[in-house]
Amino acid sequence: MAVKPRQNRSQAAFTVLEALFASGTLALGLLGSFQLSTASMAANLSQRNLDFASGWAQDLAECWQVPSAFCISQFHNSQNAGTFSNESGIQFETKWSATTLSTRGTDASLLQSLQVTVTWPSQDKLNSTQELVWKVRRASTPNWAGL
Repeated sequence: MAVKPRQNRSQAAFTVLEALFASGTLALGLLGSFQLSTASMAANLSQRNLDFASGWAQDLAECWQVPSAFCISQFHNSQNAGTFSNESGIQFETKWSATTLSTRGTDASLLQSLQVTVTWPSQDKLNSTQELVWKVRRASTPNWAGL
C-alpha cells in the first residue's frame, strides 16, 4: 500500500492566494482591453462624423464652382445651407460665406473665395461642438480673353 503525503494548510492557502492574484491580473487585463475598445469606438465615430462633414462641405464647394441653376439657387438667398443629419441622427449645421478678392488693376469679381463651416455636437465632451472649415477659391476668365 502506497502512502500519500498529506498537504498541510499553509500549502492549500498558498494556492488560494495564487488563484486570487491570477484572477486580479486577469481582471486588470480585461479592464484595459475594454477601455481600449471603448476609446477605439469613440475615435471611429468621431472620424466618421468628420468624414461626413468633409464630404458635405466639399459637395457645397464643388457646387459653388459650377454655374448650374440648382447650384446657383443653393448660394443665392442666404448664407446658411441649413441643418441635416446623418444615418446615426447627428445634426450638422452648415454656414457659408463668399467673398471677392481684389487685386490691383483687375476686376474684383474675377477672384472669389468661399468658406464653408460645418458644425456638429461633439460625442466626446458634453455641451461642446466640433467644427470643420472648408475653403476654396475660384477664378473667372476676364472678358478681354474673349471666351
